Amino acid sequence: MDKDIQSYIFINKLKSLPFVNEIWLFGSRARGDNDERSDIDIAIICPNITDQEWLEVMSIIENADTLLKIDCIRFESTKISSELYKNILKEKKIIYVKNKP
Repeated sequence: MDKDIQSYIFINKLKSLPFVNEIWLFGSRARGDNDERSDIDIAIICPNITDQEWLEVMSIIENADTLLKIDCIRFESTKISSELYKNILKEKKIIYVKNKP
């Protein structure tokens, strides 16, 4: 996994959102076959999120502290039968899991 992913401010902002339960890295950075300009692929696990809350997530992504492209998906909205869904589950590296009370 890209060891620098935790140092991005946008990741810490996402972690601070009360409705974000988990953040997963997937794609080339999770597999370790990325180059320095590869995009950052993240899946956000946020059940029961409202449209307004998702807009808040996307605002953080759009204003991220990197020039790299960030592909961010809401994992719950990914079709179970899709290749993307299967790849995310196969490749995922957990960046964050909310502490549950």
